[in-house]
Amino acid sequence: MERAASAGGRLVDLTRREPHGRNQKCTWDLVIAISEQRSDRAAAAWIIADEIMLARTDLDTLAYWLWREAALDGEKLADEDRQHVLSYAGPVFEANDPDGVTGYIGEWLWYLSTRDLAPEPGRSVELIDPPSRTVTDSGPDGLVIHRLEGSGLGFVFRLWEVKKFTGTASKPSDTIRGAWRQLNDNGARYLGQMAWGGRRLSPDTEQFVSSLVRQWVTAQQSSSGGVSLALNAADTPSTAFDRSHEHFTTHTHAGALQGLVVAVEELEDFADDVREYVWSAL
Repeated sequence: MERAASAGGRLVDLTRREPHGRNQKCTWDLVIAISEQRSDRAAAAWIIADEIMLARTDLDTLAYWLWREAALDGEKLADEDRQHVLSYAGPVFEANDPDGVTGYIGEWLWYLSTRDLAPEPGRSVELIDPPSRTVTDSGPDGLVIHRLEGSGLGFVFRLWEVKKFTGTASKPSDTIRGAWRQLNDNGARYLGQMAWGGRRLSPDTEQFVSSLVRQWVTAQQSSSGGVSLALNAADTPSTAFDRSHEHFTTHTHAGALQGLVVAVEELEDFADDVREYVWSAL
């Protein structure tokens, strides 16, 4: 926690982002660790664990602070306090499923690497939600809505499919291809699964959100797709996403496709470190 705070307190403070494929139809960024030092790796894992519990407990601030203080003090919660916090941590981490946990951490790597990007001129993040609350959700992985200044569009959005790659029998390109095909076939359905009725949105944002599905099925320039892949640093590709347009064919306008690769040394072990921080209080 101390190392994370001294670095800036955000995952982006412990990573470097490199642009790639700028001559491709699908450009992509590579997010890699700045340092392989154990303290920085531990700090990154702590940041993700803390962000996860902050998001999962949501308005229940008592549960968050019970967990955080116990984790930092190296103590185990007991009785009602343990049951209280377990209600939030258990659905993801109790089974200790390495495959599911790694995929979940992959979603958080995408989310934190995207949420905390430096703002672009005339373009601000209007809405981005943290990953779903389960590891088995078959719905959308990520959605980002940007507000544009001085543009007739007003808003644009990108629907993301987030994957992990830890296998040896296939290649990262196989996982990327499958993700694009999944988005190509199911994008409208994913958007239709999102519930907005209880959200507090500005009137113009609400109007834009009300037509997300229609924008997608008509492939309007305001709608785009993205694929993010978390993998072991040793599997980082030198080229990627160069054939994405052959598998995501519903949207063809400039900038319709975007890729992200997040490279972590020993991704599965890193995901386990995050789980250990969460579970240390339980």
